[in-house]
Amino acid sequence: MLLLINGIKVFVKKNFRIVSPHKQTILFLHGFGGSSNDWKEIFSLFDSEYQLIAIDLPGFGKSSKPRSDKFYQSDFLVSLISKISLKLKLEKIILAGYSMGGRLALQFACKHPEKLKGVILESSSPGLKTKLERQLRIKNDEKLISFIKKNSLKDFFTFWQNQPLFASQENLPSKKQISILKSKVNSNSKIGLINSLEYFGQGEMESLWQRLSKIKIPMLLLSGEFDTKYASIQSEMSNLIPDSSHKIIECAGHNLHLEKPEVFVNLVREFLKILID
Repeated sequence: MLLLINGIKVFVKKNFRIVSPHKQTILFLHGFGGSSNDWKEIFSLFDSEYQLIAIDLPGFGKSSKPRSDKFYQSDFLVSLISKISLKLKLEKIILAGYSMGGRLALQFACKHPEKLKGVILESSSPGLKTKLERQLRIKNDEKLISFIKKNSLKDFFTFWQNQPLFASQENLPSKKQISILKSKVNSNSKIGLINSLEYFGQGEMESLWQRLSKIKIPMLLLSGEFDTKYASIQSEMSNLIPDSSHKIIECAGHNLHLEKPEVFVNLVREFLKILID
């Protein structure tokens, strides 16, 4: 379904018609270059245990792809989650975010903890710690933006998926790899990718490291064994967040729900059982 929010259309995928007060709601946020369709397999594994929602962030999937920078900035994206919850008449939700979506989930948790029952962060970061790191990231994103402008979406995502960060996805069946590339090309636009990098990239994001110790919401942090960078980041995060647990999934890289969907769902189930009970 499409929701009209602040003059743009936001696509919402959900597994229910009418909100049930007896079921917990989980809202999933995709990563850079992704869409709500990325959670299709996860939806099927959960079946009807929970009320599941996945959205296409502005610039991605079936949502509007506006040119204005305001629709890609942190303040708007945080408010977007609140407005979707209000329109769908949701009570306290569980927010699950992958990579870029995890950064957004963490920002929402810092600003609106009263609206959440728990948070699941998959391969996510609270931002870069120093000004120099942020400046270097901005320069790197500027190079990516230039590449996107000069090349086709297929060329960009072929390059993007060939990064060491996603090397473990080469172990997936070739048919699935082809399907992933096709989905990314079909669900994206240059406007959305460029604006997301420029206005919601890690270089632009406020560092949340100093705020982690103040978060009181229960959190589950999930990392892949082969993704040593984010496993280290999330281990450090878990030491700072009072009510958190960090799980590392074996033989997996950055995108856990894609590479190990069954393990991902089982770990989330365990977390939710403790949370809800």
